[in-house]
Amino acid sequence: MNINYKNFQVDKNLPLLICDADEVLFEFMHSFERYLNENNMYFTYKSFKLSGNIYTKDNNDIIKESRIPNIISDFFKNYTSKMPLIIGAKETLNTLKKHLNIIILSNIPEESANDRICLLKKNDMDYNFISNKGPKGEICKELEKLTNNKVFFIDDLPNQIKSVKLNTTKITTIHFLQNKKLLEIIPRVKYSDFNAKNWDEIKKIILNNI
Repeated sequence: MNINYKNFQVDKNLPLLICDADEVLFEFMHSFERYLNENNMYFTYKSFKLSGNIYTKDNNDIIKESRIPNIISDFFKNYTSKMPLIIGAKETLNTLKKHLNIIILSNIPEESANDRICLLKKNDMDYNFISNKGPKGEICKELEKLTNNKVFFIDDLPNQIKSVKLNTTKITTIHFLQNKKLLEIIPRVKYSDFNAKNWDEIKKIILNNI
């Protein structure tokens, strides 16, 4: 886990937004499907997880779960620097940064973290950044100490929403998902304070609650 948050320039009197990156700021699944196609594989969208959904094109064999970490690592190595932004992400954060501090908390392989930072800067989104591994509840428990004000957390994964809600005391959780294929298969999100399907909705939620 890459944590240098104690050196972040954060105004303790302003609210704090902790924001995921993949499928929140960047089009993860569209990019991942392109990667799979280029490597003779495809994704079935049978369930809301990677294992059990990746098959070979040649003979429709399921990819073994043991291979998935290497596939994900190779994907990030080749695609982190060129993932397209999700509509409204850049503009909304540009508006919100006038009202709160922003930290990008991204579960990404450490070797690809710098590519992500560079792409954020390239898109004029030079926010505080932390690369994480696993559940985000513990790190968010530390990050909420950076402000005396309200804290918001955005993620597309129900398990991360749950992790943050169960490990923190004052964080407002926002589940965000705009990918239509994923919306059809996602399990019920039980621990979110709010749910959003586009960045306009996120902006309204935050501005109405700070």
